[in-house]
Amino acid sequence: MESLYRFCWAADDIADNSDSLTLKRKKLAVFKKNLALALIGQSRDNFFQIFQSIIRQFSLSAEPLWHIVQGVERDLKPVRFKKFYELHRYALQVAGGPGLASMEIFGFKDKAHRVYAENLGVFLQLVNITRDYKEDMILGRRYFPDEDFKRFHLNPMQIDEKNSQWKAFIHFQLDRAWSYLQKARKSLTRREQSRLHTAEAIASVYIKLHQKLKANPHQILEGRMALSRFDKLLSVAGASARCFLWKWAKD
Repeated sequence: MESLYRFCWAADDIADNSDSLTLKRKKLAVFKKNLALALIGQSRDNFFQIFQSIIRQFSLSAEPLWHIVQGVERDLKPVRFKKFYELHRYALQVAGGPGLASMEIFGFKDKAHRVYAENLGVFLQLVNITRDYKEDMILGRRYFPDEDFKRFHLNPMQIDEKNSQWKAFIHFQLDRAWSYLQKARKSLTRREQSRLHTAEAIASVYIKLHQKLKANPHQILEGRMALSRFDKLLSVAGASARCFLWKWAKD
């Protein structure tokens, strides 16, 4: 999981650092070449030599890893989605990809765990996009689809935090995100979920963030919101307790 995290972080950093677009594209090309070589066990890059041993050890599929790279590649261009299905497809790449790879590391490759991983990933990404709205707009990334701004009669370039439609808009986005968490959890029994401590811990932290964003939509326009260390620890502890109890659940 540490190696997978480092892989995702390295890919994401290509798009988010302050390099020129030309340099970012060159770095991504090298990254893609190393991934292709790692998938056949032939990379000579220091990190990818370690990562290819993880790929081999856990028989990781190429598809989720390439999804992550495709999401990063999308972020090298100005982002503006017209319809939600475009945002959903993007979320499946940047968050569903890591989720599917994680499931394979945990030893699950069946359809139900794939549904869980993909939908949980979409939930996490939609919450991220909501939290990072202001920061992403500065970077030229308008992830929320145009159809949603039109639905709530909002101009994304001129939103006042006192506008009552902004609160309704954010609640709409977060309610949609929540629906994907519910889809994830309905795909597995409680006992099956109890074996996914890491995933449930991450979900629990994001549920807390989801609650904070929904209660304070105006703060999203003021800058990036974050949870305290105490809130994170409390969320993880709660997830661990639930997973322990779910072991004996009658589904």
